[in-house]
Amino acid sequence: MPHRSFNISHISAEPSKRSDRIADDIKRWVMDNELVEGDKLPHEKQLIEIFSCAKGTIREALKSLEVQGLISIRTGPSGGPTLIQVSHRRTSDLLRNFMQFRDISVEQIYQLRKVIEVELAVSVVGLLPQDILERLSGQISGCCAAPASQSRQNQHLGLREKELDFHDVLAEYCPNPLIGFHAKFLNELLRNFIEFRYDHISQYETFTHSNINYHRQLVDAYKANDVELVREIMTAHMIDCEKHTLSLNATLTKDLLLNRQ
Repeated sequence: MPHRSFNISHISAEPSKRSDRIADDIKRWVMDNELVEGDKLPHEKQLIEIFSCAKGTIREALKSLEVQGLISIRTGPSGGPTLIQVSHRRTSDLLRNFMQFRDISVEQIYQLRKVIEVELAVSVVGLLPQDILERLSGQISGCCAAPASQSRQNQHLGLREKELDFHDVLAEYCPNPLIGFHAKFLNELLRNFIEFRYDHISQYETFTHSNINYHRQLVDAYKANDVELVREIMTAHMIDCEKHTLSLNATLTKDLLLNRQ
């Protein structure tokens, strides 16, 4: 199938680098022609002819798009640049890079989480299949049975992982991709970049039991398709999570540039 023609008559003055201008013009062409994930771009040779530029310039432009996570490039006769969907991981990495040199606090994380998680919870009422409700119930049961062989601190780390897994499942079924992404991103911060003080283990146990109780209530409310009850429970759950997190002197680590997934 022949490719639609490029319109390169309105290339913006910025950025000034030729390869960057070409990358931006390719993006504009993708949007104008409503291309989707899996669609192929013209091959390198065609792009060189279209933009009347050197091979190195086109390769630099395509590399820029690849680094941004917008295309994948395969070699060979059937290869070439193909549009892909930017992954959560890549977007999350960039957002953490943005946050690395800013003064972000646990209080600020919960300021957002208390809004996002409530809207997330409400948005999936009636959308969770029976097997997913059973999966959530199984995660609750898993939180109630930590291996006795583990130290108490490791037990609570594992339980915290399961607790956040519960919220990740809700994000998977969220019909709003903005809410789903931000919910998963905040869970990632809490899972990998929040450090707790563990000299008060009994306080952490209270936190764990409270989470389990709220999750049980949420599953029951989901089974009843009760929107207002879900909103009420998740609101109380997030307020309670913030209270316990702050009481355990939780802090955000300074190594957001690192991948811990």
